[in-house]
Amino acid sequence: MRTLLRYDPYSVARDFDRFFEQFSTPVDRPWIPRVDVFDREDALIVRTELPGLRSEDIDVTLENSELTISGSRSFEEEDRGYHRREIAHGEFQRTIYLPDEYDADKISAEYHDGLLEISVPKRPEVLPKKVKVEIAE
Repeated sequence: MRTLLRYDPYSVARDFDRFFEQFSTPVDRPWIPRVDVFDREDALIVRTELPGLRSEDIDVTLENSELTISGSRSFEEEDRGYHRREIAHGEFQRTIYLPDEYDADKISAEYHDGLLEISVPKRPEVLPKKVKVEIAE
């Protein structure tokens, strides 16, 4: 019986990352929060994982179609005698480039339970129009 192998185009990149992990700890690398960007019917949604922060620690700006999420996460620095340290801290910044079809003036954001969700509405002229067509008898 033949088995099918699933093709994974990113496996080489993950192997490459694993190779270099042995030379540094995650804390040595810059903190890059994970981001999901997806389209709803009327808006673009940008969702970012930012655990351990308060809303005051987060800055969201939009300039020239570039949505930038930045901030800083820090912990009390004590000589704790770490055996392992994997939780990244420090400053971070993520930039997402927005197409012109979105209305930057009506952007909104909510932050709950470590997730920042930014909603960028589509301009009215690019929203799909639904027209009811009467059928004559």
